[in-house]
Amino acid sequence: MPDQVLNVAGPDIAKEAAFVAALKYLRNRISVFTALPIARLDRLSLGTKLREIGRAEGSTTPRPSVA
Repeated sequence: MPDQVLNVAGPDIAKEAAFVAALKYLRNRISVFTALPIARLDRLSLGTKLREIGRAEGSTTPRPSVA
């Protein structure tokens, strides 16, 4: 979820709208994840599918590594 969704300031209606949007994103990504045929996917395919879910609508932009 974009950070701006989680750090909303302003009237309660704006906060509620941000919460509903975040809930929508989470519900969608969890639904896609739980629908994966994990037993039938090899490790490489599973990794690809998980990365696709990670890049789905509502995902955050990758942060640079700090290692």
